[in-house]
Amino acid sequence: MHVAALVPAYQAAAHLGEVLMRIRALPAPPDVLVVNDGSRDATAEVARMHDARVLSFAANRGKGHALLAGFDALTDYDAVITLDADGQHPPECIPEFIADAEAGADVVLGMRHFGSNMPPLRRWANGFSSGWVTAIAGQRISDSQCGYRLYRRGVLDAVPVTPGRYEVESEMAVRAARLGFKVVERVIPTVYGTETSHLTIHKDVPRIFGMLMRLTLERLAPPPEMRTALARRASRSA
Repeated sequence: MHVAALVPAYQAAAHLGEVLMRIRALPAPPDVLVVNDGSRDATAEVARMHDARVLSFAANRGKGHALLAGFDALTDYDAVITLDADGQHPPECIPEFIADAEAGADVVLGMRHFGSNMPPLRRWANGFSSGWVTAIAGQRISDSQCGYRLYRRGVLDAVPVTPGRYEVESEMAVRAARLGFKVVERVIPTVYGTETSHLTIHKDVPRIFGMLMRLTLERLAPPPEMRTALARRASRSA
């Protein structure tokens, strides 16, 4: 399986180098694309120093936009693994994600434990959104906000996504499940250090809530892009 690692990065110079070194140290390291989301620090320079391919935005556009730009740039790969640039996602788990995909999974979702070491805002947002996402996806999604994931190319080609910030990942999980893709969860270590979350309560939480409301109503009246995706999936299964 031809796999790439996609690392969306914003103001990540302090942690990105170690993440890239650990990816390169794997027995069979994937190719790496860093999407520099308008950082004002040395994020892009650090990525190039570690021989990663770099795609840069002139200004900050949000994690969802960075992910979608990365997916569009990696169409030659059978699967794409996404992980954060701040060191919270141990690169050593990448072979396990690939093994799940080779065993038949279309989407592999990282699953952290919501312990007391998780910052309160993140713990609340994850618990709230994960419960709602589980209800509307029709299957258990324990950690809807975890950015450590694997998507097979068929998923990236089929699932319609609304560009945005952190809400993009929940939308992808829900719609992949609704389209009948095999979604599995992979337990990963919960790591928190000196990094600062870019998720904000006044900007991102309302966006996530709005996305969940939209996807809840979508079950009754799918938008044109989902009707098209469902029809394509049905025709391929026929």
